[in-house]
Amino acid sequence: MAMITATLASAFFSVVAVARRQVQAVNSWRQARQDYAALCEMDDKTLADLGLSRGDLRDATAAGYFGDPTVIVATRAAERGHGRRPQVSVTGPSLVPDVAANLSRAAAWN
Repeated sequence: MAMITATLASAFFSVVAVARRQVQAVNSWRQARQDYAALCEMDDKTLADLGLSRGDLRDATAAGYFGDPTVIVATRAAERGHGRRPQVSVTGPSLVPDVAANLSRAAAWN
């Protein structure tokens, strides 16, 4: 009897896991569609700031209805990003103490 209960419990949890993955897939698809719609509402200047054009948004529809258009858009933006100037980074003193330097100073005093 315990074997049957364990088998049924295992089957139940497997079905729940599959259902959970399907719900996550639908939620991801819906989020991608909302993100794509937000990109379509942006003006050309904002799209250019992101490294995109209206043509890129049109090309993203090639992903099909159940495809993820944001993957195509992100790929296009990344392709154009290689020609950009490197971002200027501000550097300052490290907040992490240099333990090795402190150890070598301590060894020199001994």
